[in-house]
Amino acid sequence: MEGPSSTATRDAARPLSAARLAALVVGPLCSLLLLALPAPEGMAPEAWRLVAMTAWMVIWWLSEAVPMAATALLPIILMPLYGIAEIGQVTRDYGHPIIFLFLGGFLLAIAMQRVGLHRRMALKIVAAIGGSPRRIILGFMVATAFLSMWITNTASTILMFAVALSVISFLRERTGDPEDARQFALALLLGIAYSASIGGVGTLIGTAPNGLLVSVLSGEYGIRISFFDWMKIGVPVILVMLPVTWVFLTFLLFRLGNVQFGDLRRIILEELAALGPMSRGESLVATVFALTAIGWIFRAPLSSLSGLAISDTTVAVTAAMALFAVPISRGEGSFALDRKAFGALPWDVLILVGGGLALAAGFASSGLAAWIADSVARIDIATWALILLATAVIVYMTEITSNTASTATFLPILAAVAVGMGLDPRLLAIPVTLGASMAFMMPVATPPNAIIFSYEDLRLRHMVRAGLWLNVIAIAVCFSAALLLVPLVMDL
Repeated sequence: MEGPSSTATRDAARPLSAARLAALVVGPLCSLLLLALPAPEGMAPEAWRLVAMTAWMVIWWLSEAVPMAATALLPIILMPLYGIAEIGQVTRDYGHPIIFLFLGGFLLAIAMQRVGLHRRMALKIVAAIGGSPRRIILGFMVATAFLSMWITNTASTILMFAVALSVISFLRERTGDPEDARQFALALLLGIAYSASIGGVGTLIGTAPNGLLVSVLSGEYGIRISFFDWMKIGVPVILVMLPVTWVFLTFLLFRLGNVQFGDLRRIILEELAALGPMSRGESLVATVFALTAIGWIFRAPLSSLSGLAISDTTVAVTAAMALFAVPISRGEGSFALDRKAFGALPWDVLILVGGGLALAAGFASSGLAAWIADSVARIDIATWALILLATAVIVYMTEITSNTASTATFLPILAAVAVGMGLDPRLLAIPVTLGASMAFMMPVATPPNAIIFSYEDLRLRHMVRAGLWLNVIAIAVCFSAALLLVPLVMDL
């Protein structure tokens, strides 16, 4: 799950460059210039004013001139001022049920981290799979991907990176060939970073682009994607991408065939033993986590059998409420979640999703979506070619821009293009959303890439060489998911 904290840290640490300063000025100037120009033929004035607002948001999003969540607040200011929508209509989107689905999911993730359950789960997975060097790497990748489905990919990478450094240090002491240790370390660390990004596509709360997809489809087209329906698409993508990435790193890219380090599993077991027996807090959060997963998966039959209106949001908020209400220790008065948990929430992601909903609603109400659809209706391009092109563009764009910014910018446009060509918007929107999480070439592409790039022996050429091929593979996987999996799952 991609979190906002990494973005906030980047914003705080980055000096005010000339390009960023220019973007701060160009955004509003571009918007005002467009307002001064007449609307294109056939476009309603409200739609043209929305174009002016969207241009401002796109410039600030792609340049990250201000924090992305701050840009996502612009509709509250500009849509009433530009005469696009009333303030009550706009702010309602920032309190959409989807926002509270994410809120509940984030609180559950915070509880996992506070009691240390995420570390125990990760080490158990690695210990169960690991043994040989290649299997150790596979164990780390599976653990990282699983954690990233539920907690931020930044947090999961930092956790696994710390454990990996212990393993690497142990190996350096046990091997007589430093090159063997280096090859193993590079494969392991790249595997952790890549699996963190891959794992985020598995659930709706796994990464911000997934939430933006749901917000655009729900707000503009009335298309609902349940938590479990998304897992039917995201998890198969993980099940393909993860082993392919592992094979590529450990069999093709790095030389591990002759590596002999002794019992690598021992250090993992030592790390696990150091945690001691599972605490009451871990047991409580694990139980709530399991019940939440069951609730999301079997929500429809449970709702039908009970006659109650149970939604994914109901399940998520109920789980969070249970962790606030059930004490870990009555004597100490401790809870898995308390008022401090609200300070740890990624509010900027919630605001960003709300901004995406407001923008999507504006596309529909102003008539801009319909105008785009009518304009592209006569374009002669095969469906498969359009899907492939859009997926490839987003994958390589996210190498140099935030995947959240790219998704927020292009999803409303691509969905309208799909409708204009007579396609269901999900056929374009879903592969683009999946592709936004598949940036493997550059350290700046994702927080996981940046974290592992701090390792002294890892060079840019290693990441580019691995990422170049994995990007191509990811495009093929996302493209295949759009053609084969999306129509099946979504009954198109």
